[in-house]
Amino acid sequence: MSGDKVDLSQIRGDWDFHSRYVCNAMEQTLKRTNKYWKELKKASRKKDQVPIEGPLMDEFIEACMQTRAITDDFLMLADCQPSAKPKAGAKKKPASKPAKSKAAKKSGKKTPKKGGGKK
Repeated sequence: MSGDKVDLSQIRGDWDFHSRYVCNAMEQTLKRTNKYWKELKKASRKKDQVPIEGPLMDEFIEACMQTRAITDDFLMLADCQPSAKPKAGAKKKPASKPAKSKAAKKSGKKTPKKGGGKK
């Protein structure tokens, strides 16, 4: 899946489709990996060991390698994820004004500046 160079402009066109595709591929590969692991454990002759040779181990290793390759696809999707666009008709909130102190609000007067008064 991630062995060849991928034209990122093609992914940008339908990022959601590719994201769903990669997620589905990961789910299926993880199911297959778990299936082979359980079969290896059943085929074990000793507790807490699995047979390290044979066609079943080869299938398990292949599934693990494919899982690792799919993680590269997630990284690639993260690199080319489109930015969130604001919804049409959404208004921006105006910048808030600096808050006055409680005393200034009650008296209705502006707060005096320091150091510039009459003596």
